[in-house]
Amino acid sequence: GIFEMAFSALILGCSAASSVRLHGTPQSRSPLVNWYAAEAGIPLEMRPPLPSKHPFTQVPFLEDDGGVEVFESGACLLYLADKADPEASPAERAKYTKWVMWANSELDGLCFGAVPGDHRVRGTSLDKPNVKSLDRLNQIMEGCEWLVDDSFSVADVAVGSYLNYVPVFFPSADLSARKGIVSYMRRCAERDAFGEAFGEGHQGVILQKTSAWLDSPSAAGPASIFKKMIG
Repeated sequence: GIFEMAFSALILGCSAASSVRLHGTPQSRSPLVNWYAAEAGIPLEMRPPLPSKHPFTQVPFLEDDGGVEVFESGACLLYLADKADPEASPAERAKYTKWVMWANSELDGLCFGAVPGDHRVRGTSLDKPNVKSLDRLNQIMEGCEWLVDDSFSVADVAVGSYLNYVPVFFPSADLSARKGIVSYMRRCAERDAFGEAFGEGHQGVILQKTSAWLDSPSAAGPASIFKKMIG
């Protein structure tokens, strides 16, 4: 499938000299880590999912020199962000850390219906009306290009990855009512490193879907529906 082909290309292209090793699979959240590493210019050596030292035998699992061991995709992203900019102050780190944590704790459930301790895909809320957090996210994304100081960062990798899984897992979902989110999803998917990490097939699905949603009129709200009813 599109995930496997993308991951095979990553494995063939990775550097054996890299100090950072990533145990992962294309079906997991490993491509999030690959995406940020590519954006930050951090080479990764890809390893099979097992054996690894992950305490719960899951992926992704990241290792670095000096005995560094990191599990959970968000933690892997934040470790690489620290590695990319070791001089970042606590205040600077706070700007992106909050978004990475929010993606793992809140956006996951909104995108896939996951609950704590059970990450099975149940359904998405992204195409449902009157979801306050998504309406607010849409407003935020209508007012900026990227989440932190209008510059691409690890925050966008975390949030953009989750959002851009939705059209792949839920092909019938219609996100046209939230143009701000859709435009943001497209900006993320247009990046070269996104295509490298997730594969051209995944990237193509996002670009096709977002183009259609942006061309589609937004869902009619209560006021416009009432106006049509009374003529």
